[in-house]
Parts: sequence; C-alpha cells; structure tokens
Amino acid sequence: MRYVLMLAAGISLFACNAPGTPDATKKTDPQHPEKGQSTAVISEDQIFDQQLVLRAVSGTEGKRRISDKYFLKGVDVYRNQKNPEEGAKLFKQSIMAQPQARAYFELGNALAELNDLADAAHAYQIAEALDYKPTSKVLFNLACVYSRAENEQAARYYLISAIEFGYSNQKNIFEDKDLEFLRNNMYNFKSAVTAALSGATDPDKLQWNLFWHEFKPVVYPLVLDEKYGQKLGEDYISYEYERFVAEMRDNDQFSREVGFEFYHVGLAKASDSIKTIIYAVRNVIMGGDTPPEYYIVSFDHVGKLIDKLQIGGHKKLAEPFRVATLTENGNIEIGMFKQVYEKDPEKEGYEDNDLVDVKLLEKQLYSITDDGHFVRKENLLGMNL
Repeated sequence: MRYVLMLAAGISLFACNAPGTPDATKKTDPQHPEKGQSTAVISEDQIFDQQLVLRAVSGTEGKRRISDKYFLKGVDVYRNQKNPEEGAKLFKQSIMAQPQARAYFELGNALAELNDLADAAHAYQIAEALDYKPTSKVLFNLACVYSRAENEQAARYYLISAIEFGYSNQKNIFEDKDLEFLRNNMYNFKSAVTAALSGATDPDKLQWNLFWHEFKPVVYPLVLDEKYGQKLGEDYISYEYERFVAEMRDNDQFSREVGFEFYHVGLAKASDSIKTIIYAVRNVIMGGDTPPEYYIVSFDHVGKLIDKLQIGGHKKLAEPFRVATLTENGNIEIGMFKQVYEKDPEKEGYEDNDLVDVKLLEKQLYSITDDGHFVRKENLLGMNL
C-alpha cells in the first residue's frame, strides 16, 4: 500500500490542475466510449469501499482502454484546463470502468484542491492499496491532507512514513503551506524529521519501517472478539517479516505453507522510539471459521522486541478464550471465557460445530506504558465475576 504525488516545487500541493468538463457524452467524442456500451464495474457510491475495489480490480482488465480514456481526459481537464471539479468527475468515471492506482491518486489531488479532505484521504489510501508508485508521494500527500484537517496524529504518521519511504524534498517538508498546522503543533517537528531523514538508508531499519507501516492506526474503541475475525479479509502479513512475528518462526515448513495465516490488525500506539502493533494468527488446519489469536507487541525504533501479550483467542482449546477491548488511553481489558461447543473442536474442528455455552471466568486489565510494556493493573472492584 503506498502514497502520493508532489507537484513541482513552489506549486501548492493540491492546486495542480483543474479540468473543464466535456459536454454530455457523444458517440463521436473520442474521449468517451460509444453509446450503449456498458462500462461500470463499480458504482459511484462504491468508489471508496476499499475491499470492494480490491476485489473488482482483478476482474476488469478488459475495461482498461475505456478507463484510460476517462483518465487521460481527466488529466487534461484538471491539470491543463484548471478545473478540479470536472476532473474529479472524469477520474471517477475512469475508476468505475476499472479501478487504477493513478486515477485514485489524481482523484485525491482534485478533491484536496476542492477542500473535500475526507474523500481526498480515502482516494489516496486506496491509491496506496493499489500500489501507487512512488509510495513516498502518496504518503506525503496524505500528511498534507491530514495537516489541513488539523489531525496532528495522522499527519505526523504519514509525514514520517513518507520520509522513511524515500521522500527527501526538505523544502516542501519545511515550507509547504499544507503542512503549516503540523509544523506549528507537532512536538519536536524538526528533530523528528531530521531523525527520519538520517535513518532512511539503513537496510535493517528500512525492513522494520516497511513492516510497521503496513499497520494502519487503530480506530478506538477496538473489540477483538470472534466476530472481528470476519473483518480480517485478505490483509495478510508476508513471511518475509518473520523476524517480527515469532509465530511464523515457531512453525515448520509444512505449517508455514498451509497451516497458519497471519493478518495485520493495526497500529495501537506510536512514538518516535516505540511502535505498538496488533496482529492476528489463524490456525487453518482446524477447518471451519477458526477464531484467530490476537497479539499486541511493542518494538523499539529499529524493530527490537520490547514486550508482547496475547489479548485475544486461545492457542490451546483447553485455555480460556480471550476477548479484548482496547481504548485510546492505553487500557486493555481482557475477558477470559470458558466456551462449550456441541462437539469437541480438538477432534471435530469448528465447521458445523455450534457454540452452545459461554461463561465469563474473569476480567484482566492492562495498560500500555510509555516505554512500550504491558502492565497488569489490579482488577477494579466488581470486575471479577
């Protein structure tokens, strides 16, 4: 997943080029498909549905020529005719014919210029998911959008990410007006940027940065229960990152290939020196809709393990089943449950095996400390049931 395009130095990031929209579609217009030709693979109200878009991409190769026509017309209208509103319409037409990273990127630029910051961010994020290159440009534009929206946390995340992925235009970093809010409000802006610039060429740190940047900031409150496993989709963690995921190293070659799947859940907490992530592990050997295990893990600035805690699911069926609730203040509440299935999952798996009884055994409360450790708190009065 990657990020956004910078305009030439001195030009406002999103004041790129507006388009003058064409008249109603005509059969003779070479920029439009012929009348009666069905082109849409997704509808306009589905354009920002990332999962649907990713599924649609693989089945739309035949629409590439139509999509390209709308895209090129959009670029002309937006950049040459200086009409972002009509350019955005054409980029959407291109996307509906066949989603492409470059169309989402330019749609993000046009929407940002129109001050539609929320949809601009969505467009850039899908451009990243579709592997827009260079990644650093998408990340930088996301930083600009979030800075304009006065979201310091997200703007900081994407700016440092952009630098760590190779964005090095210091003039834009320190002078671009879109980053003014971030520069004025981010603690130690200059030193954080300098540190990111100095570490961008270290191979080991680059692998760590590639890994943790795949985890998007968590939306709180986060509840990791059995239903959450259905949301994981195909957001897999590659085995190239086994250095950071111990469960990958615990399995033999057979299990690596067919036994376990690993998923990104999110970035729970981040500072310049510590990153706390959450990932999921699913045992697919069991069959059926096996509930994943969830782990929260803290690393230092180069990817060295600080602390780790299992907060969801269970590794062994005899263990209590954990359900975690995380809040933005760093609290983690873990409910420990005894589950009874119609048939023994150890022997029968989870397929066609109904859960017939659940009993809460206890609740545990943890907090994430500033140095990345997970410290158990004394249970509050009435929490043990």
